[in-house]
Amino acid sequence: MQVERRRALKMTAAATASLSMPAIVRAQVTPKIRIGYWPVASGIPFFASVDKGYFKQAGLEVEAVKFASPQQVAEAMLAGRLEGSSNGTASAALGIAELAQPGLLKIFCTNPTNAKYVLDEFIVAKDNTMKSVGELSGKKVGCGPGVQNVTLARTVLERAGAKGFSIIELPIAQHVAAIAASQVDACYTLEPTGTIG
Repeated sequence: MQVERRRALKMTAAATASLSMPAIVRAQVTPKIRIGYWPVASGIPFFASVDKGYFKQAGLEVEAVKFASPQQVAEAMLAGRLEGSSNGTASAALGIAELAQPGLLKIFCTNPTNAKYVLDEFIVAKDNTMKSVGELSGKKVGCGPGVQNVTLARTVLERAGAKGFSIIELPIAQHVAAIAASQVDACYTLEPTGTIG
């Protein structure tokens, strides 16, 4: 009876090992890297890389996770729901996340706006006669959500000499519609809204 019991134990061990094989194989699969993004033009290099399969070619499994604002991307990284963010996540949001968890972030690629590569601008209705940002005194100006967009819009308006304006946070996708409906007089917006809006 001892022999039968040993044989049964060996068979049970072998069966258990074979049942656990898929888990071992799954553990050896490339881990999914969740990258949060805010859908703005500065994220185009990321979108193109996902679409063209460049990450897969490099042996990486990347999952693009869309968010409504850069602050939500930073919050998801803080909560451990993301492994990173694409371009377009506001540097102020990343800075606040770094203050909350020092050492959490490492920025290794950035594409800030400059004179040649414009990623943000003020837009007005096509029949508007304004020629400069300074003419937005006393006007309602929309901007993207979050402290960085509000701060940048306010700073540019003030430096251009505008006074008495009000800033209204709106999702980027609503900027053109808000101008068309005369809900705002102008918007500080991000590409591609200024080009294709």
